[in-house]
Amino acid sequence: MNHEQQQLLALAAVFEAAVQADRIATGADLDPGAMEALFGGVMTMDADEATTIYPQAERFQDGFRLLRQSLSRQQPREAARPLSYALALLHLAAKLRKNSDVISILRHRLIALEGQREHFDGLTSPTFCHRLAGIYLDTLGTFRFRIRVQGDPAKLQDEDNAARIRALFLAGVRAAFLWHAHGGRRWRLLFQRKQQLEALNNLKNNDL
Repeated sequence: MNHEQQQLLALAAVFEAAVQADRIATGADLDPGAMEALFGGVMTMDADEATTIYPQAERFQDGFRLLRQSLSRQQPREAARPLSYALALLHLAAKLRKNSDVISILRHRLIALEGQREHFDGLTSPTFCHRLAGIYLDTLGTFRFRIRVQGDPAKLQDEDNAARIRALFLAGVRAAFLWHAHGGRRWRLLFQRKQQLEALNNLKNNDL
């Protein structure tokens, strides 16, 4: 993948996290493979390339679809919620980049969790999701900016669902951080839609 395609892979991961969070909130079917790939990206801290952090890009089909709809301005009504979450994750990542203390805490907490990883029944297990959610609350959750989640109140009040959503938001911020590191910028999504969409189509045709 070239540099621009690395950006788009990371951005698709942001959008995938948003889609999966919306599915939890509304009671729709989840994609465990996508969640596993996203959480694996959170735990891959010492890599720089999006293709290394997300080696199974084909698991982000929903994220690529939402991104393509957004760039082409053809998103259906039901895409409004996950799209708003994706944009909020980009904003939250921007807040994180400006706070080196929170970045340091976040990294140390994830390193500690990695050391305990063998004690969990996989990356998507409820216990592991609760640990990721706790890290989210203790770091990103301290910012004044909040992501407002809409959905079925019964689903949102379930503690396991709340933990999954927070874990996904942590994964989305990690992907947004990577997108920015690869040169991704919000203004390009606004003013270079055609170029971004063409690169996204080339990425799908050649690599996915």
